[in-house]
Amino acid sequence: MRKQWLMGLALSLVLLAGCSASNVVKTYESGQDSVMVTYQELKDGTWKCEDTVYQYRLELTGRERLAVEDSTFVVLSQREDVTFQEVSQAMTSSVVSLDPGDYILVEMN
Repeated sequence: MRKQWLMGLALSLVLLAGCSASNVVKTYESGQDSVMVTYQELKDGTWKCEDTVYQYRLELTGRERLAVEDSTFVVLSQREDVTFQEVSQAMTSSVVSLDPGDYILVEMN
């Protein structure tokens, strides 16, 4: 009886430890502020969105053609050198110079 109780306690502790050990630092929820897609900051400094882990979170500011003021795009990317112009062009053109698998637009101001 005591052995079964100890095994149950050990199993409970393992399950509890597994549930509390999260790799997520912060979650940005879709619908909050300017967040368009839910994404997460991970403990190792990477970013996760839709089951893909990205190396970088970039805030890109610039002015779109015919715009009165600057816009800011937040993208999660595998490349550190993505530019505002590349993302803007990808959103408005059928000819895309940036591989969409390299980044995802998660916020827009």
